[in-house]
Amino acid sequence: MLTVDKLFSINDAFNIEILDDFLIWLYSKRIIAKSIIRKISSLSIFLRFLKLEGIIKDNPSFLLNRPKTVKRLPKYLTVEEIEKFINSFSNTKPEGIRDRALFELVYSCGLRVSEVSGLNVGSVYFKETILQVFGKGSKERYVPVGERALIELKNYLKNGRPLLEKKRKNTNALFLNFRGDRLSRKGIWKNLKEKAIIAGIDKEKITVHTLRHSFATHLLQNGADIRSIQELLGHKSIITTEIYTHLNMTQIKENYNKFHLYK
Repeated sequence: MLTVDKLFSINDAFNIEILDDFLIWLYSKRIIAKSIIRKISSLSIFLRFLKLEGIIKDNPSFLLNRPKTVKRLPKYLTVEEIEKFINSFSNTKPEGIRDRALFELVYSCGLRVSEVSGLNVGSVYFKETILQVFGKGSKERYVPVGERALIELKNYLKNGRPLLEKKRKNTNALFLNFRGDRLSRKGIWKNLKEKAIIAGIDKEKITVHTLRHSFATHLLQNGADIRSIQELLGHKSIITTEIYTHLNMTQIKENYNKFHLYK
């Protein structure tokens, strides 16, 4: 049972000065901001519980100055690196034809790996040059498809997919593995990593999401507005898309420092 003395000592242990000291100690241990924020959040929830139970009088944790996390700018490839990567896939073997079309489509439309894996043959409208995509939460959107991606897709449907298709499977999946089943996200990741090494691109730098980031970054660099990019990427909030404006500003600053005459 809590006595008056114990109750007093608990209140004394959780005053703002003690909590500030705890925060300073976390910083001194060089703990990253995200971890510090999690620890403070856990502490805040615990103190809220103690207050609700009447064990402490006040919850001073809301007075703490929580660290701000630094937004990590997404990595992206240059147009030249994209070309080098796409061209590393064989245009004669069915798997190479498939992957060439797949990754060209990912870059052309800014797709997530789950989105490209879930595509069906009927998802591509060649005449209208658009693609039907189901994003997070099965939210449907339509995105334009570039000419090069359409050319690669037509080649795949004519010369790649029929060789991978197993008639007994009877699947509508657009991209197939060697067994004639839908190509999985894991399979897409594996093929990307292997070819990135062959193409001489840092395997740590390139992921399927890197191609999506490259798509958005190149659009912004060439004058596309942020709202259009939001729609194309299928972002629910403009805040998520705004990271690319920071990325573009970084490039602008680099160009300024490199080319400005008065330094």
